[in-house]
Amino acid sequence: MDKEIHVYPGASVQDAIDDIANEAGGTVVVHPGEYIQHNAIRLKDNVRLIGESGAVLTRLPSIYTGLSRYIGYGHYELPLTNADGFEIGDGIHIEDDASVGFYNTVATITAKCGDTVFIDRFLNHDYNPTLNARITRVFSIVEAENVTDASIENIVLDGNSNETFTINGCRAGGIFLLKCRNIRINDVEVRNFKGDAISFQQCVDIFIRKCNIHDNTGGGLHPGSGTVRYIMDSNNVYNNGGCGLFYCLRTTNSLCTNNRFENNGQQAISIGERDTDHVIRGNRILSNHKQGVHFRDIVREGGDRVLLESNVIGSNCKIEGEYEVDVADNVEDIHIYRNSIIPVKAKPIRIGKEGNTVYIFGNTVSGQPQEKTHITGNPKRLSMEKSPVPPIGPEALQAQGAMHLNIHTLWPWTDQHSV
Repeated sequence: MDKEIHVYPGASVQDAIDDIANEAGGTVVVHPGEYIQHNAIRLKDNVRLIGESGAVLTRLPSIYTGLSRYIGYGHYELPLTNADGFEIGDGIHIEDDASVGFYNTVATITAKCGDTVFIDRFLNHDYNPTLNARITRVFSIVEAENVTDASIENIVLDGNSNETFTINGCRAGGIFLLKCRNIRINDVEVRNFKGDAISFQQCVDIFIRKCNIHDNTGGGLHPGSGTVRYIMDSNNVYNNGGCGLFYCLRTTNSLCTNNRFENNGQQAISIGERDTDHVIRGNRILSNHKQGVHFRDIVREGGDRVLLESNVIGSNCKIEGEYEVDVADNVEDIHIYRNSIIPVKAKPIRIGKEGNTVYIFGNTVSGQPQEKTHITGNPKRLSMEKSPVPPIGPEALQAQGAMHLNIHTLWPWTDQHSV
């Protein structure tokens, strides 16, 4: 990727990405200035998007209208009640009161005929005017779908503090990745986004390092929907409205190291449905509104095989919650080792009544060695002895570990993937 294209204020970042992608890849350098977008910047294979100091990507505030008649799954046509203000190239979001998460649609307007517009992606759902079907011009700042070997570095993404529409983290984010492989996000600032800062769904080998993620209304980091084998290292995640880090559905084999999660509006770290095989080490987890680390109640299967090690966890539960670390019933192979727990309003650790042994070893509470009296819950479930941790984290994922994403053989995990 030796070719470079330089972009200056007034020019199109997307055109530069498209041009260099057509040359088999290279680097797009964004020079200082504010770049106001009508749509998400779409990354392409083998493209590095790099900002110089002072480069800011932002977006227009949203407008919205209703749907004039019922439309069905798989179509590309949107009959609007009023198409004024919607233009070809705009990024839009389609929903009704019955659609949630991935049942909403994000797309780009490709044509316009009166009050009817046409889009580049088919509809994910049926949408009905009797259920308040609506179309909003709103979008991620940077997105990638089915992209391999790309990066975004050293740039500011500003969601626009005048925005009023909150977009769902399953379909968008300050940065949104879907079905991507080997994407690097380094030294990026994501701020003022009405939704999640960085959301990556159905992905493999995602690397997020040294990012500054703050003052977004949703969560900071949102891995989900089967994403495997990823690293989040040395990021500052603070003052967001949701969780600092929300492990969503069936996301496995990650490494979360050396991050700061502070003053987020929900839990600092939330672990839930089939969120397994994670290493959470060396983080500062401080002053969040709810629990520091929360293993969510099981719906079908729990967040098993997790190592929580050498973190500083304290002053959490500022608004709600009772425990710095809260482990639900029936999660398995949980190892809580050598953490410094500094409770203020909350108690140190709770373990649920049901399930196998939770191993708690070598922690301190307010500077003193942790005792059994610091732990609330079923004493039959507690071991204060260190036990071997099963193979977990990115390196432990087998070559066939992404077949649920229709990836039959993973690339080998090499030194270039390490922190």
